[in-house]
Formats: sequence, structure tokens, C-alpha cells
Amino acid sequence: MLSRYPEVSPGDIEKMILQYTGAKSLRVIIGPGLTHFIYRIPAWMGLRRSLIIEPNFNEYEASLLAYGSRTSSLGLGVLKRNPEIVRSYRPDSIFICSPVNPTGDLVDAGLLRKLSMEMSRMGGILFVDQAFGDFVPEHAEETVRIAEEMGNVIIGRSLTKILSIPSLRLGYILVSDQVFGMIRDREEPWAVCEPALEFVRKADLKALRDTSLKRIGEERSYLMEALENMGFEILGDPHANFIAFRSPFEIDLKKQLLKSGILIRDLSDYADFGKNCYRVAVRGRSENALLIQALRNAIL
Repeated sequence: MLSRYPEVSPGDIEKMILQYTGAKSLRVIIGPGLTHFIYRIPAWMGLRRSLIIEPNFNEYEASLLAYGSRTSSLGLGVLKRNPEIVRSYRPDSIFICSPVNPTGDLVDAGLLRKLSMEMSRMGGILFVDQAFGDFVPEHAEETVRIAEEMGNVIIGRSLTKILSIPSLRLGYILVSDQVFGMIRDREEPWAVCEPALEFVRKADLKALRDTSLKRIGEERSYLMEALENMGFEILGDPHANFIAFRSPFEIDLKKQLLKSGILIRDLSDYADFGKNCYRVAVRGRSENALLIQALRNAIL
């Protein structure tokens, strides 16, 4: 496996992913993680005026600025109240997450369709980051249908989340024939390592997803209840394998939990989040119990 080059275009895995996603008229491009595409789409598409819907993954602004695109930000709450407001920005691209990072909220499919229509009128694209889309299969399928209806939607996803293989970078984008023709030849060959490709070949993606969904759903409820019982405020409506919360305690929880060997995400660098907001991963019962105990010890 390690003694040979990976395939330039692994058609068998592309077919697996299309079947897994239920996409009938979209094309798939595979890469070494979703972040790979985040840093290439701006150059591939020649983006110059981009609108980022917040909250969002910080790498979008970094990648767009690196390739010379001017960026503006718009809060999701404002967008929900007035979707037509995007016209005033005159963007050539909109970047939005669903499930939202870091709260796990879902963006209504109707709003995604509305945004794609607005961008179609302006000759632009809508990029929907669904890095955690595997945790909401029905919503993910709705987004695929929108992308099939509207040729200007790009869906970005990661397989490392649901398969729990962060060291084997593997992500993909779903695009229309039109977008595929614009960017396919710009992707470098041998982008994905052979171990990652081989792992997916041997995986039953749907079975792994269904098993993960059941476990994550149970553990997320367990963890949310424990957090609320300790006085923490759950932020948003979590649908993925993480939970964002606000602490009423004037202590640095990230620093305190590091003493117990536990790393949590400080959200102070996210738009719309301030001091004392954090994100924790939903893991197995024993790890979640350790997190809960460490939090209790920190706030005593």
C-alpha cells in the first residue's frame, strides 16, 4: 500500500460516495480533507467578493484573504430575518455552515434554496460546509436535492468526522457538471494518500454512520443534561458531535481542564461569541463522564 502511488482519480470511491450521498446528477471530487478545498476553491473559482455567514469555520476568511478576495461577514440571525440582505453585498460567493460550527444548529433547507437563487441571479456560487453533515442525514439529503436543482451550489464534506480517522485526511465536494468542468483539471494528482483510500474501500459508510448516529445521539443527550445541571447554558440546538455552551462562572475552563488532561475549545475568537463560551466534543460514555467530573471539579 505504501510502496505505490495513490490513484489519480479513484473512480470506485467516487461511485461509493455518490451512492452514499444519494446524489444522482452531481459530480464528486475527492481531496485530503475538507480544508484542502477551503484553500483551493477561492483560487479555482477566481473569487473576489465573498460573504461569510457567521458563525463559521475561521479558515474561510483566512483562505479567501490569502487569494485576494474581499470578505464581508453577516450574522445568521440577521440573514434568517431578511435573506434578501445579501443583495446589498453584491458577493460572487457565499460561505455557510450547516450544521453550524460551533453550535451544531441546522440552516433551514428553504433558506439554503433562497440563497442559491439569490446567488444565481448575481452569477455567483453558494458553498455549503457540511463537514458534520453525516450526523444529520435527512438534512444532508435535502441539501443534495437543492444542489441538483441549482447548478451553483457546492457542498463540502469530510469523511474523517463520521469515520473517526482524523489522521487519514479525506474530504470531498459535490458539484454540478458546470462547476466540475471549471475546476476538475485544477486539482493536483495523487492528492489523497493510499491508506485513506484503502480505509474507505473497506468501510461500509452507511452502517458506520448509522452506528455513530445512535451512539452520538445518546451521548449528546447525556452530556447536555449534565452541563445544564451544572448551570451551563447550551448554545443553539446541537445536531453534531459537539456541544457549545456558555459558562456563568468567571474562571478559565480551558485552562482548568488542561490540568486534567482535557482540551476544550475556547470560542472567544468566533464572531458572536465572547468570554466564557466553549465547545466540547461528544465522545464515548467513559470519556464524557471524565469531562463532566473535570468540569464539576473546576467550578467547585
